[in-house]
Amino acid sequence: MQALFQRFAETGWIKTKERFRNLGKVNGQRLWEFKSHQLRFLGARGSREFVVAHAFKKKQDRHRPADLERAARVLVEHSERETS
Repeated sequence: MQALFQRFAETGWIKTKERFRNLGKVNGQRLWEFKSHQLRFLGARGSREFVVAHAFKKKQDRHRPADLERAARVLVEHSERETS
């Protein structure tokens, strides 16, 4: 995972969709996912930054709605703190 985050910081993008992908919008927040095997890091991306909102070990095929909603909620709280 560290190598993926380093590559993202240097280039601003990860080409492989198996490692980095857009999950769409959840509660108005665009979520992105870094993944390596069962480890998942959900958050928001900037040009060369990634704000990790939630991390977990995925054990089923689909994301649990509670994990997606939690990440979206944390991102809203983060943006509120950044703007105040």
